[in-house]
Amino acid sequence: MRAPGAAVAALLLVLAIPQQAVARPPAAPIRFTDESGVRGVQDLEVNSTGPVFGDYDGDGDLDIFVPVEDLAPGLADRLFENDGRGVFRDVAAERGVQNPGSLSRGAVFCDLDNDGDLDLLSATMPPGQAKQRHVPTTLYRNMLRESGTARFEDVTRAAGLMRSGNANDQQIGGIGDTGAGVGCADYDRDGDLDVFWKNADGDIENALFRNEGGWRFIDVTATAGVAVQAKLKESNAQGSPNWIDFDQDGWVDLLITNERDSKILLRNKGDGTFEDVTRARRPPNGIPFINPGYAQGACIADFDNDGDMDAFLPLADQAGRMIMNRLREKGALAFEDVTLRSGAGVIRGTRGCTATDFDNDGHVDLYLNNGGPSNILINDVISDFPPFVQFYIAWEEAENTLLRNNGDGSFADVTRGSGAEGLGIGAGVGAADLNADGFPDLFVSNRTYYAGGKRVSPRPGQNRLFMNRGNGNAWVRVQLEGRRGNRDGYGARIKVVSGELVQYHEKQSAHGYNSTNDPVIGFGLGQRKAVDRIEVTWPSGTVQVVEAPAIRSVVRIVEGE
Repeated sequence: MRAPGAAVAALLLVLAIPQQAVARPPAAPIRFTDESGVRGVQDLEVNSTGPVFGDYDGDGDLDIFVPVEDLAPGLADRLFENDGRGVFRDVAAERGVQNPGSLSRGAVFCDLDNDGDLDLLSATMPPGQAKQRHVPTTLYRNMLRESGTARFEDVTRAAGLMRSGNANDQQIGGIGDTGAGVGCADYDRDGDLDVFWKNADGDIENALFRNEGGWRFIDVTATAGVAVQAKLKESNAQGSPNWIDFDQDGWVDLLITNERDSKILLRNKGDGTFEDVTRARRPPNGIPFINPGYAQGACIADFDNDGDMDAFLPLADQAGRMIMNRLREKGALAFEDVTLRSGAGVIRGTRGCTATDFDNDGHVDLYLNNGGPSNILINDVISDFPPFVQFYIAWEEAENTLLRNNGDGSFADVTRGSGAEGLGIGAGVGAADLNADGFPDLFVSNRTYYAGGKRVSPRPGQNRLFMNRGNGNAWVRVQLEGRRGNRDGYGARIKVVSGELVQYHEKQSAHGYNSTNDPVIGFGLGQRKAVDRIEVTWPSGTVQVVEAPAIRSVVRIVEGE
């Protein structure tokens, strides 16, 4: 008689055969090629922050604005214009956005007057001791629709983009303190985009400007309840502001990241004001955001495909944090830090991050721009830096990190051999499909330090453009145009259904360290042959459905059509 143990073993062996036959095929590798030089964006020795993507000239391809800290001759903001073949030329001077002496820290393309062309907002720093000209945070109006030529006009003073009661702002004609990031959203749902400006100085407040239409802005920081000075010991608010409807009530919320202190989650109450729910004992709350690490913005995406927006915090002084939104599970806004079990907690001095599906398998991946530990006092290496401002910077180069989403709640480090290792002192990073092949490419910016107009960094930094080599996976891309609400469609919620695969995305104006992604949103489909439908919920509340769109195509959806 056969032993029971042997029978069980034989049964397990039989059951194992079909399981092996239907095992999930190995994932296609993610591969990039560095084409920075041949595409004209390498910019050796530049000291730039993050890329800003947008078709500013309306010719159907993506251009790139790169803010630059103007610390030496030849350094000024860049506007890389696409020639239609993915080769770029700097036209910042001739288009009116070079802004010499501006010490730019971050920027964003937003159609602030809803006329169909992209306007530009650039956050800056005040001049150092050796500087003469004080260039404020600058608001540019795109004159393409008015004149037929894509050229920008500085309308900062005329538009009133100045803080209420600030004499220095009035004198110089714009915000004069250290800009650390900007972002747009229609927080009051009146159909036009408002502006949030972040400040990098620990004793200076951020600012929220309400768009009144007709190129007029009003400082509503105090009345809207978004001031954070009284809530923090150190409010060094680096990186882009994150506008996301975390609780899906139709009103966009605001996550403010800080260095050396907790992050602040402000819930939009729908009446023009916000409430701080970060430390609330019961949901709605954002307890994991209390983390005091050096966060320079955040990357927001639905990493687990459950319909609510999660957050990754890139931290320069500790492991980056993966924070999952548990709205669906709890029925109320709450978050859970899953860093340890997710494998996303990389300790490599991360500054910038970008979240997108690089291999088009239907799961959002992460790319981190690293720069070594922040362990050098800036005053020791930059002699003309003001002595009353002291902080630590990264001095050593580091490789970047590519994290593939395994689709089971975990991430795998697939950097080595990807071609996107990108050694440098990292700053911002954004993803965009620059050659229209359906796969997101990467634009990475790096630091180069200067003192007295001369480079003091051990090696010069540069921009890097990594082109995605793609694979056989299918995809669909969604291009939005708002009509009842803001023209850019910021705040719109997109749902893509392909069989059992359901994906969600909320369109955002900025992320991470002062960077943006492709305004056309990509969704990977893996080996699926069709898309069942695309649903768009606009900020106005309008819901549109597109049935059975073609795969490997750009689906343009105009609100109300």
